[in-house]
Amino acid sequence: MTTKPYVPYQAEEPWLPFSEALLSWDEAFHHLMLNDHIRMIAYKAAIDEVIKPGDTVLDLGTGTGILGLWALEAGAGKVYGIDMDPEVLAIATSVMAQNGFEDRFVPINKLSFDVDLPERVDVLISEIMGNMGDNEGFQPILNDAIERMLKPGGKCIPLEVESHIVPVAACGAHEAVSKGDVATINDSYSLDPLLESHGVNSRFDMYYDAILPRATYLGSPALLKRYQDDWIQSSAYTEARTFDINTDGLLTGFKVYFVACLSPKRVLDISGDDILGRTTSDSWKHAYLPIAEPISVKCGDRLSLEFSRFYPIKEEGVTDRFRQGYEWQGSVKRHGDLVAMFRQATGARVLVGTAANATVHEE
Repeated sequence: MTTKPYVPYQAEEPWLPFSEALLSWDEAFHHLMLNDHIRMIAYKAAIDEVIKPGDTVLDLGTGTGILGLWALEAGAGKVYGIDMDPEVLAIATSVMAQNGFEDRFVPINKLSFDVDLPERVDVLISEIMGNMGDNEGFQPILNDAIERMLKPGGKCIPLEVESHIVPVAACGAHEAVSKGDVATINDSYSLDPLLESHGVNSRFDMYYDAILPRATYLGSPALLKRYQDDWIQSSAYTEARTFDINTDGLLTGFKVYFVACLSPKRVLDISGDDILGRTTSDSWKHAYLPIAEPISVKCGDRLSLEFSRFYPIKEEGVTDRFRQGYEWQGSVKRHGDLVAMFRQATGARVLVGTAANATVHEE
């Protein structure tokens, strides 16, 4: 499969949140994913480890087909490739034909929720995590596919996904967001139309793709969510976390990233910050969740956070399966006294957990 050259980027350089534009992904973004060094290495190794000769495989969100191709090369007897974009699925079909696998690849141009396979599969492969883990709706999608399409005892790639969150002093990223200086791949993607489509008036009521180095951390990362086993859990939630600030600095928001156990021997960790050493993810990067007004914090301060995932309000009761919202709000206290409060949200919500039923986890 032909790929384009590696696209460089800088630390604290905010990029358009591509997980929020997934229905508009074009060939250029798929090329960016194909050049994502740590993504490609990790998935290739996991597929080679898990796939056995003759396995029937589901490639959920097949895109241009690279994961399905690797499964066939590893000995899969058949691969069902589901993708909702007919143009990108046509590319996948062409790739399979070019590699002599056209008779073993079954393209399906539907939403996976609407698919009934003629058989259950031995292995389900998917790479529909966003950089926060669940910001491409992967939990309900995988839960449905595992329940209806995977054989009992079948294998899933990934096995487990954890999301982590940490407060950061990312002044460069904050300044760029305030100016609307947000990078993108081409003119097909731009920030203001994306914000308008989400009903968001402030640039700070959105998260961004950005590499945020560990040097920006104001505390220790906390586990935010864990998805594993049968993937059954609510897709709307509120999680409460507290952080002990361990250095003086300017709180500008939060970094979120995922660590995925793809297979028993292969972990994909996108938290890396060495751009030149290629430990960073070119397509995912990290998620930067800014706050509008930075807060001066000191070592020993206590930061309380409520992080929520919800489904935004839709007119006439219409449900958008690929649109979720996030809210991050909280406060900073010093010696028990309130220093400041913050709240940002990527839209108006329908249903979300409350502090009364939130899971509290202290770091």
